[in-house]
Amino acid sequence: MRPDPQRRGGMLVHDAACRHTTGGGRELGSLEALDALMRPGTRACHDCAAAEILLPAMELGQGYG
Repeated sequence: MRPDPQRRGGMLVHDAACRHTTGGGRELGSLEALDALMRPGTRACHDCAAAEILLPAMELGQGYG
């Protein structure tokens, strides 16, 4: 997860192998990444597998908790 240059105060979650992760962030586990995506201003990168994997997982969890 690293700061999102397109959104002030936002964060951008990437897959570990994403070419857009140039440092400055920290590595998260799957559950930590899902928790991070639930925070306002955070989004998943659409240039790697982060959005493809994490967004459907978030939809499956809606209605629980």
